[in-house]
Amino acid sequence: MRFLDLHCDTITQCREKGLSLSENPMHLDVRRASCFDAWVQVFAIWIPDTLRGEDAWEYFESNYGFFKEQTRLCEMPHCTRFDELTQALSSHRRASILAVEGGAVLGGKMERLEELYRLGVRILTLTWNAENELGYGCQSSGGHLKPFGRDVLRRMNDLGVIADVSHLDRTGFYDVLELSERPVLASHSTSEAVLDDTRKDSDDKCFSMRRALNDDQIRAICAHGGLIGLNFCGSFLGDPGDDGVQAALRHAAHILEQGGEDVLAIGSDFDGCSMHPSLSCVDRIPALKEAFLQNGFGHALCEKIFFENGLTFFKSML
Repeated sequence: MRFLDLHCDTITQCREKGLSLSENPMHLDVRRASCFDAWVQVFAIWIPDTLRGEDAWEYFESNYGFFKEQTRLCEMPHCTRFDELTQALSSHRRASILAVEGGAVLGGKMERLEELYRLGVRILTLTWNAENELGYGCQSSGGHLKPFGRDVLRRMNDLGVIADVSHLDRTGFYDVLELSERPVLASHSTSEAVLDDTRKDSDDKCFSMRRALNDDQIRAICAHGGLIGLNFCGSFLGDPGDDGVQAALRHAAHILEQGGEDVLAIGSDFDGCSMHPSLSCVDRIPALKEAFLQNGFGHALCEKIFFENGLTFFKSML
């Protein structure tokens, strides 16, 4: 099968733990992904909310060097243009795209965005959970994009860096939709409407709700030609006792009901969260696709969700 995944934290986790992208005991490695006939992986360099200014940039640089080394060793070309992506799939059956998760990497400096683009970063998640120089994350007090965030978004549009709204406060989300001249990405998200009401009063559930997309947000992304990656995080999908596959099916079905046939994709969040065992390894993706097929999603639709919607998006954006 063909698989395109919009988000994983494997690079930063491998570097911190001294592990290899080729083979490791975590959610994702190249060895287990050999089950795919074609595989495109977006690797995110995560910037912790505890890092600001030069510390954030130095953390990015360290992980960037590791990313370049590991993708070279694994013959998984780092692609910055769509023609490079198709060539990598043709020659190696796998390709990588680089994202940064957290606008704090810029340290309030526009020239850092230019440098990220030069280094081949093509996706920037504007915030992680907290406030930064661009705006407010889903766990902060919330509010509009800051003036610097608006300027950064305009320059991202000019350069061709995709704005990722996962983790962004909802007020900022609508600012991005209003200001951006290009479609936006919610790389690893779920549906607020599907979350299990039995956990609505827990702190974890409240956070899960803030991280999820409500129906208006989903429809807005659809209307703007964007893309939504389905997150496998257990608490974002539903109750801890819930079966991960069935929960994923419910979220997918609901996003489709909001008009997401050409918008829904996979954004696993591998190595960035806790997952149900049925989802917690890249080589379980074929079984997940089979579950989609067995539950009436249809072959053509499954091809869209697991590969084609993402590929079409990148064709127009890279």
